[in-house]
Amino acid sequence: MNDTIRCPECNNEVKQGYIFSSRRICWSESADSVFATYGSEELTNDAIFKINKIPAFRCEKCNLVIFKHK
Repeated sequence: MNDTIRCPECNNEVKQGYIFSSRRICWSESADSVFATYGSEELTNDAIFKINKIPAFRCEKCNLVIFKHK
């Protein structure tokens, strides 16, 4: 059995790890700059006391990061 996970963009083997941030990570369908995140879809929340880590996969070749949110 081969459990190697490959990047969907370049087919390189990805590294398993975690992403984290002391600030929220939001999603937008627009590339326009914003002054505030109000009304944006939050993928992760602000850290209050403890920063949660989210399991993720990272391709070191094309810099793609894949993670499940919420």
